[in-house]
Amino acid sequence: MKIPMTKRLEEIVQLLEKDGYVKAKDLSQKYQISMESIRKDLMYLEEMGIAKKEYGGARLSPLSVEKSVDFRQNRYNEKMEIAKYAVKMLKDQHVLILDTGSTCQMCTTFINRLSSMDIITNSITAFEQLNGNIHNVFLAGGKKREKNLSVIGNWTEMFLSSIHADICFLGTSGILDSQGPTSHSYQELSTKQKMIENSDLVFVLADSSKFQEKGFHTITSWNQIDGIITDHRLSLKLYEEYSQKVPIYIAEEIYEEDC
Repeated sequence: MKIPMTKRLEEIVQLLEKDGYVKAKDLSQKYQISMESIRKDLMYLEEMGIAKKEYGGARLSPLSVEKSVDFRQNRYNEKMEIAKYAVKMLKDQHVLILDTGSTCQMCTTFINRLSSMDIITNSITAFEQLNGNIHNVFLAGGKKREKNLSVIGNWTEMFLSSIHADICFLGTSGILDSQGPTSHSYQELSTKQKMIENSDLVFVLADSSKFQEKGFHTITSWNQIDGIITDHRLSLKLYEEYSQKVPIYIAEEIYEEDC
């Protein structure tokens, strides 16, 4: 039985993430469709920056794929700038949902300087860095995802459905040409959607390079997001373009250290 193209593309991305390479002939047999249709699928994924077409198949793109935690520490200063600015928005907020991602993770240093809050996260790294002597810190239950040390799955979503947050800091894989924040991982999509659904305010933390990168799966539309917090390197052209879709907050390069 043939499956919808969208579902087929999702499964091909998962195979690319798992094995790093797919053969067009194998995909044609698996989905019972022509080689020409598979070639069009792979061309589409290449245009999205997910795959790199090769003779007889395609390889996971080294440029735009979701990177593991060990490779996420570039643009350190810009991410730290965003984290400082974002945490200032937590004044008078009591319950925070903190997503995975290196910029969200950097918030933990400044969150630990605040008065007691309830903090829910699916990031194992953030959970370990948050000070439990100051805050009530909760790690969502579920399955461990090694690639970015997150917790995902039905149990995670059930947990998130049982709470309500004042504010959520959300990560994104890319913003370029998107209708909302994105994720390269289909596995994390519904988890992020639950975070948004159960938060009064949602801010996407994205350094300026993310405005030049594409993500495969759209998490939600921009009208469900209260703003993007980015760094001072964002160009005026991109600011003007995206501020028509969603409020853009530019983190200042230098300001007081106390949060």
